[in-house]
Amino acid sequence: MLYHPSIAKLLWFSNLTIAATAFTTPHNRRCTRSVCNPLLHQSTSDQEALLTSSSSTVDDNADDVPATDDVTTNKRQKPLWMKCINAVVPSKVTALNEAVAMVANVSREEANNLIEMGAVWARMDMLTDDDVLDQYYGTDYSAHMQYADFPSGWGSGNDGLNQEEEEEEESLDDYIERQMSLRYRRILTPSTITPGTDIRVYPHPRRFPSCYEFADQNRLLYEDTTFVVVDKPPMLPTQPEPSNYEECCPGCVNLLMGPFTTIEGQPVQRPLICHRVDSCVGGCVVLSKDGNGQKVFTELQRERKIKKLYKAVTTAPVPLGMHVHWMWKELTARGQTGGTACQFVSHIPPVSRKKAKSWIRCVLEVVECKPISIDKNAGHGYDPGDKQHYQSTIRLVTGRKHQVRAQLASLGCPLIRDTLYEPIGGLTLEKLEEEANEEMMDEAMKSVRVPTEPIGLQAHAILFAGVKAKAGTPWWGEGDAVVGVSTASKAAPAPVTDKTTDPYADYTTTASGMKYLITKEGDGAVPSAGQAVKAHYTGWLDAFDSPKKFDSSRTQGRPLIFKVGTGQVIRGWDESFSTMKVGERRKIILPSRLGYGDRGAGNVIPGGATLYFDVELLDAL
Repeated sequence: MLYHPSIAKLLWFSNLTIAATAFTTPHNRRCTRSVCNPLLHQSTSDQEALLTSSSSTVDDNADDVPATDDVTTNKRQKPLWMKCINAVVPSKVTALNEAVAMVANVSREEANNLIEMGAVWARMDMLTDDDVLDQYYGTDYSAHMQYADFPSGWGSGNDGLNQEEEEEEESLDDYIERQMSLRYRRILTPSTITPGTDIRVYPHPRRFPSCYEFADQNRLLYEDTTFVVVDKPPMLPTQPEPSNYEECCPGCVNLLMGPFTTIEGQPVQRPLICHRVDSCVGGCVVLSKDGNGQKVFTELQRERKIKKLYKAVTTAPVPLGMHVHWMWKELTARGQTGGTACQFVSHIPPVSRKKAKSWIRCVLEVVECKPISIDKNAGHGYDPGDKQHYQSTIRLVTGRKHQVRAQLASLGCPLIRDTLYEPIGGLTLEKLEEEANEEMMDEAMKSVRVPTEPIGLQAHAILFAGVKAKAGTPWWGEGDAVVGVSTASKAAPAPVTDKTTDPYADYTTTASGMKYLITKEGDGAVPSAGQAVKAHYTGWLDAFDSPKKFDSSRTQGRPLIFKVGTGQVIRGWDESFSTMKVGERRKIILPSRLGYGDRGAGNVIPGGATLYFDVELLDAL
């Protein structure tokens, strides 16, 4: 690891040992799991009841909390960094470091370090107008307190979870009302504090030693007057933890790669995150030097003008082509808590436009899948054993929480080391309809664990607004190809050389069972869910160009206009057009469950019929 002189201050915490015993004064109260969430708002009476509890463990980030198993009690033990202390600043104490030293039983110097690391919070009953406006516009900071952490998704750029217009932009009035309801704010500088103020101290901050890899200047992939693109090492969060404001992507980039200046020549106090990458995933992360850059990046995401490529490693070959799956919308909402830490997906589109509103469409394209070898002696600590490994190149069309991880797992190809999704490999939401599968899923959920090591996924490259950046070699190596190993996937059609036996051998089969063949490449954009499109089509029964042609917009001379992904058309059409580019033409074969089912359609299409379509996406309106 390279050394940087600015590391010295942060290295202090590596040797920090703080007594975990709590004060016995009436002012000192241990916090429960819920009250220790700095973004949680409750009534005063609820807080008082919780504060008097004897629990001292908090689950601040349920999606990223590794725990250990206690074999003696058969319970999962929370790590030490999740413990915090709630207390009230005693009378006549106005120095924050003195109050922290008393609460955490540490020296003044150690208290200052805890404050500067971001492990100290204070409850503010009222915010001034300037405080709120500073947070909304991100233009200034208080002289004594920096309110550093916003609710998930705000002021940190759109993370891609809602690229489509699924949430309205928050107004200033709504923002002010919400901020007034939030109580605890992180304090980042030693300052004065009013006696009687509730404070929260994390005496054992969570550490992320991989942040110091940013001392390697090769991890700075791109910089201009607005944006900075870095190669984030795995096991480093993009946003601050409740107990650690410094050791995260923007904090360490600023410390080890800065200082940066804006286009006006002003110093950048701290770069702003434009999107998120999971802590256990390394690769390209975009930061902005100012709020305007954040807004530009967010707008580019909404317009689908950002291209992202991922590298993924699995022990099963991933089917090539587009994969369209669906996530339950509420599980991807900002600030969502509770439920499972992993995301289950469905391979079947919603049956109606009304039901589609409760789902989020997830689209990715696997453009390459090749067998590779991994050297177990390369220093990464991963032993590939005698299993064949495969490296896939994935184009991300939409961006959702855990999207690549969840979709590959649902295809039966979970990422290596991904202990959150490996146990549920091959399980999808529609399989819950069978009792045996429901029991299997219950058993699998008992085994899911948040990864404590880098997983087999890298944000490999990103392209936007003339910016091109490519990450370095992933932790598993260059992915040297293995000669003589087949990449045929269970979900892909079996290779057939005699086309008289299988005339559709060249077609790609999706997870839903649809087959398609692109006969004309498109050069336009892929339509988003709910967007109106104009299309030509011709439909047959039995086979393409058979005498049983049942409909054609080309014959009528009138293209069909409909909204993609809303249930206005049959499921197979929603799936096909949601992955087509404007100008593209393809032949699709739809099993009856993606067409008109067992009922059929009038006297034209019998029940259980397979449909053959020649479709063309003329325009996205």
